[in-house]
Amino acid sequence: MINAIFSRLARRWMPALGLLLALLCGQARADSCTVAQSDIVFPTVSSISSTDVYASANFKVTCTWTSFVAGLLFPNATVCLYLGGGSNSSATVTAPRQLGNGSKAVNYNLYTDASYSAAKIWGGWAGTGTPSNLITFNLTKTGGVGSLVQDVNLFGKLNADSTLAGLDVGPDNLSFTSNFGAGSVLMRYIFFLTGLGDCTLGTSVAMPFQVRANVINDCNINVGSLVFPNSNLLNSAVSTTSSMSIQCSKNTAYKIAFSAGANGTMTARKMKNTGTAETVSYQISNTLNGASLGDGTGGTVALSGTGDGTTYNQTVYGLVPSQATPSPGDYKDTITATVSF
Repeated sequence: MINAIFSRLARRWMPALGLLLALLCGQARADSCTVAQSDIVFPTVSSISSTDVYASANFKVTCTWTSFVAGLLFPNATVCLYLGGGSNSSATVTAPRQLGNGSKAVNYNLYTDASYSAAKIWGGWAGTGTPSNLITFNLTKTGGVGSLVQDVNLFGKLNADSTLAGLDVGPDNLSFTSNFGAGSVLMRYIFFLTGLGDCTLGTSVAMPFQVRANVINDCNINVGSLVFPNSNLLNSAVSTTSSMSIQCSKNTAYKIAFSAGANGTMTARKMKNTGTAETVSYQISNTLNGASLGDGTGGTVALSGTGDGTTYNQTVYGLVPSQATPSPGDYKDTITATVSF
C-alpha cells in the first residue's frame, strides 16, 4: 500500500520536477551581465607641463536575473574586468603604458582608485606586469527577477616626465592614443549559488575603449622684478639685475618682446612717483650696458631662440643713469614680457 502511494506521488511530481529543472537551465543561460564603457580622455596637455595630468571615466556593469526561480538558485554574479597593455604599449604595463602617435609616445597608466599607486594599476591580463590586479566584484540579487548595477570608476594619470618634455610636437597639436580591443580588455561573469564564482569559467563580453590625449607645443616665461637699491642722490648710475626663465617645447622657435612700460617708450622708460607724478629714467637690457630690451624696433632688442623642452635662464640688467634727483619716494613702472611661438 505504501509503495503504491509513493509510486502515484512520484508519477505526479516527476513531470513537474522535470519541467522545473528545464526552466532553471534555460533561465540560467538567459541571465546575463552587460557593460557600458567609455573612452578615457585626458585634457589638453602641454608638452612642457611640470605636473602630471589626470582623467577619469565610469564603466557601468548591469547584471540581470530574468526569472524568480533562477534568481533563487543563482542569486550571485561575480564579474571580472581584465586589462592588458593596449596598443602602443609594452607587455609589462608597469613600464608604464604608453599613448602613441607614430614613433612618438607619452607615458601614462590606468588605476582602480585615485591613489595612483603602483599597487592600483589596473591589470589582470596574462602577460602584463600586473597579471593578478584585475577588477572583480560580486553582485547578490534578492527577490528573484531584476537587475543590479555596479559603477566602476577608473582613473588615468599622464606623466609629466622627460619623455613628454622631449617631444617635438611641431606647430600643431598631436593626438596620442591607445586602443583596448580584442586581446587587451575583457569582461567575464558567472552566476552561481554561493561563495565567489570563477570568472575564467564564465561568459566573456567584449568592452573596447580608447585612451587619448592631445599634446601641444607651449612656452612658459617668468621674469623677476628689478629692484634698484635705495639712493639719496642720482648723481651716479645705479644698477641691479633680475632673472628671467624661459621654457619652450622641443624645436619650438620663440621670440620675447618687452613693452615700453606705463610712463615712457622702449628707449626712454620711466618710473613714476604716484604721489608727485615725478619720474626717474631707467633702462633694461639683456647684457651689461647693452641695448634696451623691446620688440626689436627702433634699436631695441627682442630675445629669441629655439626651445629644447628644458628651462633656460637669462639675466636681465637694469640701469638708472645719472640724472637730476627728484623728490624722495617710491618710483615704479610695469613692463610686460610677451613670448610668441
